Amino acid sequence: MNNYNHIDLFSGIGGFALGLNKSGIITQEFVEYEEYLQRVLTKHWPNVKIHKDIRDYHAPKNPFVITGGFPCSDISIGNPHGKGLEGERSGLWTEYLRIINESKPKYVIIENVFTLLSKGLGTILQNLAESGYDSTYTIIDSQHCGVPQRRRRVYILGVRDGIPRGTDPLANSIRSGKELRAKVDSIKGQFKWSFEARENSEEPIAYFTRQRSDQYAEKGVASTITKRDWKSFTDIVLCNNGVLRRTGIKERLRLQGIPDYWLDDCGLTNQQKYMANGMSIPVTQWLGEKLIQFDNLISK
Repeated sequence: MNNYNHIDLFSGIGGFALGLNKSGIITQEFVEYEEYLQRVLTKHWPNVKIHKDIRDYHAPKNPFVITGGFPCSDISIGNPHGKGLEGERSGLWTEYLRIINESKPKYVIIENVFTLLSKGLGTILQNLAESGYDSTYTIIDSQHCGVPQRRRRVYILGVRDGIPRGTDPLANSIRSGKELRAKVDSIKGQFKWSFEARENSEEPIAYFTRQRSDQYAEKGVASTITKRDWKSFTDIVLCNNGVLRRTGIKERLRLQGIPDYWLDDCGLTNQQKYMANGMSIPVTQWLGEKLIQFDNLISK
């Protein structure tokens, strides 16, 4: 049995855990506040304990990795007046930091929206340094990891024992060359959508991504799916009977690399299923694989 144990904060429907489990890292505990999301976690990890409130949570000592994407409400571009890490929701970063300081994990992975770059990244890196962690960060767009969704996220890696000179745990140097960028730019046109069949011959024949509030364009890559899509959907599908509709629940799961059945038999309403938003599995699996490679390298 390996020692790659994992504590998952702000767990949602388990996007971090599912990807890391695929890489060989085993989830030990969850922390998730919403009861309907806890039901999803219980279905897929029936033997893993779930803690409700991060403010009351104390993690086991010295886990291999702690992960979490703390709430982006006060950081998101959708909230231009948000107070960043001083806000009520995004301010839960301080609880994440407390848990790091108490449990001293070997590694920490922190996820958040792209706007974290200007609304708190420096503070987080400083907090990690003051806690004794070297850190590096990267930006990963889900569409470049095998799912047709434009979803840029910031991922911060903290390393308790330091990042040795000459190592590159997140492969930033490999992923930033001009030649590779040219290859990445060609990915968008290569995606082939496979939508679920709908009743009444509503099979989709075209997919349109919102470019502006009043303009859609046929694309092979979806806009970033969000919780607020329940009220104001972002992208539309044209069916072969002329019906226009929003993307379906299973289609949204596929955009994240999550199995179609993931939310089945959990007692969720349609609204809750649309709000069950989270990590892209190919991204979290890639992060887990890179983390194990890095750990093996520095442990030699």
